[in-house]
Amino acid sequence: MSIKKILGIVWILMGGAIIPFIVLRAIQEIGEKPTQDNWIFWSIVLIVLMPIIALSMILFGWYAWQGEYEMIT
Repeated sequence: MSIKKILGIVWILMGGAIIPFIVLRAIQEIGEKPTQDNWIFWSIVLIVLMPIIALSMILFGWYAWQGEYEMIT
């Protein structure tokens, strides 16, 4: 098994692990200072950015694990 495939599995796991981390961080930040600015910021992070980041990491890991990047040195 090549290093790219091993790191692909790592990327998949990191993409899945980032979801609860960001949700818990948002709950903590909003709980400490429940202002409108915090609500808007963390809503954007949770609704827009988190799925983009997490799914991108998972897809990148999936392609690396499947060997799509084997031709790249």
